[in-house]
Order: sequence, then structure tokens, then C-alpha cells
Amino acid sequence: MVDKPLVPCSAVSREAAALAQLKSLLKGAGISAGLELFTWITGTNYCGGLWVGVTCEAPNTVTVLNLSALSVKVQAQAILPLLDVVAAISNLTQLQTLVLAGIGLSGPVHEPSRPGLDSFTKLRHLDISGNPGLSSDLPNSWFAMRGLTTLDISATGIGGTLPEDYAAFQELREFRAVDCPGITGRLPPAWGLLKLGVLEITNAALTGGLPPEWADAAAQQKAAAALAASLEARAASAVAVPASAASEAEAEQNGTDSVAAQPVVLGMQRLRVLDLSVAGPGRGGLSGALPAAFAQLEQLQVLVLSGHNFSGSLPPAWTRLSQLRVLDVSRNSLTGSLPKWYASMLQLAVLKVHDNQLVPAASGSSEFFEYLVGDGLKLQCLCVANNSGVLLDAAKAVELKRRAQASSPPAQLVIDEPTDRLCDAQAWK
Repeated sequence: MVDKPLVPCSAVSREAAALAQLKSLLKGAGISAGLELFTWITGTNYCGGLWVGVTCEAPNTVTVLNLSALSVKVQAQAILPLLDVVAAISNLTQLQTLVLAGIGLSGPVHEPSRPGLDSFTKLRHLDISGNPGLSSDLPNSWFAMRGLTTLDISATGIGGTLPEDYAAFQELREFRAVDCPGITGRLPPAWGLLKLGVLEITNAALTGGLPPEWADAAAQQKAAAALAASLEARAASAVAVPASAASEAEAEQNGTDSVAAQPVVLGMQRLRVLDLSVAGPGRGGLSGALPAAFAQLEQLQVLVLSGHNFSGSLPPAWTRLSQLRVLDVSRNSLTGSLPKWYASMLQLAVLKVHDNQLVPAASGSSEFFEYLVGDGLKLQCLCVANNSGVLLDAAKAVELKRRAQASSPPAQLVIDEPTDRLCDAQAWK
């Protein structure tokens, strides 16, 4: 017989009190929850599997809290501050998953004088998306949640620059900031997140270019070294001869921990989805040439860079991106012709290069996409209109559609209809 680990009664009472305080908060004026909250019966075992939204891994230890499962609604005249929720559940110290999506949260995500989300240092999944009332800049202090594997701040009012300190997120698989216009500044070169598979930052006010360091191991090491030096300097100022044990502990928390955790970064070699798009009619602030170094991101399946001011030609080296399902560089300022070598992208289903300054291939040459229609091929969306030259005339468009329908298996090919469902990148993410 194997003895189960015992949880101190004090820990049980603290967690029970935290859930009771949260329940009281969710029953405040102007706040309503669905029938699911009635499963939170005082005096019953919250780890018994009956409390909706609460999951325990060890006896009487809450590891998952999903308030989205409670159908919480906040009336127009009421507020549900995020930091009030954090304060209520601060004793749930073993949380690994916290889902607060779409429940009407508001207020700042960080205040120096109050406990923040970064106090849950064991978190692996954090979802606060769908709360447009949330505000303030992305906190540097969140890098303390080094075990995060998914982070979703989509459709919130969170803004500011992307902190370089988030290079500490070496376990991160997915970072989503979809429809976050408040995010500004440059993409951090030091973000060499080895395990990152999905990066979506859309409708943001980003500036600068795409960091080649994300794909270039040598450049990434230089960026990481610069970040480490910066954190070393901050640590040195924070650890200036502590006057007591308490100040020593505080110095360690604020300084030396961040230096000790510096990762060895080698680029985003596992990146599968990169979406930095800006929806029309405006344009985003990313510019410059598309880096040839991104050819090293050979796991990429979805690359969406639409609605910016990228210039120059499409890099021929990107022919190495043989796993691409979606390539969308529409609504930029790209020039030159489409590289014929892209004909090796046999998995390509969506190609959107419309609204650029592209010109046709040399006289007598076929465009590469003409080789991607036929038996066993996947091209279903082709958008090439509104360029400096005609990349696909009406007769050739009819021929490609006929060839798609005659292929095995028969396929539908949509041409120059970028809003058609077959042109939606979301299905491939």
C-alpha cells in the first residue's frame, strides 16, 4: 500500500478560504455567474470533482482554476478588477492553469503595491484573453513565471513594448496577442524561445524589422549575451549590501534569480505559426527587407505578415520552407518577381501576395504557383491581384481552376477572393 502525500490542514483551510473569497467576489453587485457556481457548495470537498472550474492534482491542492467555465458576466455599471481576483486566490499557490478568458475583467494587470499574476510561479497555462477592459503595459515581472507553456492576452487593452526579459520563457510553446493594438515597439531580438511553436501578435503597432536573430543561432547568442549583461547590471544595483536577512531575500528575488535563469538561446527552431498581420484598411509599422535567415525556420507552416511596409523581394532562400501551408505577405511594398524556386512548397494551400508592387516572371516563364495545382497538391487559395504587373490573367485563372477540379482528388481553387473561407489562415493554425 502506497501512502498518499498529506496536505497540512492549514493549507487546506487557506485554499478553502481563497475559493470562498472568490465566490463572494463573483456574487458582487452587477456580477453574475451561471448555474455552474451553484456547484461551489460551502463545506463540500472542492477537490471532489463536483466544483465546476476547479481541478486538483494532489489531495486538496488546486492546480487548475477555470473561471470561464462559470459563465461569469459583468454588467456595464459594475467592475471585476483582475487584481481583486488575484488577491482573492493568492493562497492557491500550486496553480498550474489559470483561465480567466472573457469574463469581463478590467483594470491594470500589474501594480507594484499589489500581488500580481507573477506571484503564481508554478503557472504553466495563463489565459486572460477576451477582456478588453484590462489595461497597463506588459509587466517585466511576468518573466518570473518561467514555467509558462501557453500565454494568451488576445483582445485585451494590454499594451506597451514586448519585454526582452520574456526571453526567460524557455518552456513557452504558444504566445498569443491577437488583436492587441496597444502593443508597440520593436520585436525583441533576444527572444530565442527554443520551444515556441505559435507566435501571434496581430493588429499591433509594432515597428522596425523582423529580427534575423530569431533564426540565426550566432546572432541570437549575441543578443542573449547583451540581455544577460543588462540583467547583470540590474542585479548588481539590486544586491547592494543588504542590511538584513529580509532585504537579502528581497535582493535575491529582484536580482540574482533573474541572472541565474539566463537561458542559452539558439533561435526559434520549432516555430510553426508566425502571424504578425495587421487588418485593413490601415498599415502596420513593420518594415525593411524580409530576412533570408528565416529560411532556417524549417518547421514553419503558417507565415502571415500582411498589412505592413516590408520592401524588397521575396527571399529565394525561403524555398527551404517546404512545410508551409499558408504564406501571406499581402498589402506590403514588395518588389521583383515571385521566386520560381517556391515551386518546391508542395504543401502550400494559401498564397496571398496581392496589393504589392510585384511584377510577372520573365517572358515565357510560368509563375511558380502554376506548378502547385494538380494531383495530390493542396493549393486552394491564390490571391495575386493589385500588383505592378499582372501575375495571372483571366485565361490562365480559368485554366488553373479547371485543372484543380480535374485533379485527383478534385479540388476547389479560389482566386483573388482574399476573404473567402478557403483563404482563412485560421484553419491551419
